[in-house]
Amino acid sequence: MKKNTNLCVDLKTVMQQDALLVQGQCYNGILTRDDDLHYRFEEVVRKGSHPRNPKLFDGQFISMVRMQNGRYQCHLKTFDPAMVDAHELGTQIYLELIKALSIIG
Repeated sequence: MKKNTNLCVDLKTVMQQDALLVQGQCYNGILTRDDDLHYRFEEVVRKGSHPRNPKLFDGQFISMVRMQNGRYQCHLKTFDPAMVDAHELGTQIYLELIKALSIIG
């Protein structure tokens, strides 16, 4: 995942319910940019319930979600320990954790 910082942008939002963006709230939608560096975010219409804790990182061994209280939680996925050396497995999990934490940092 690559991070980019765009300074001094004009962002227009089209929201379904909230008139203003609520701090700490996750929104699902489409972000578009035109040639003049104007950005527009359109929130999608929810059909049914939305995901409770959206995934921010989904790796081979771990995944990271943002909970509704604003905290982050990492989940270790199931694996067969006989398939991998214990030291190698620990190293791979550590490297994925570093990648996941770099997303929020």
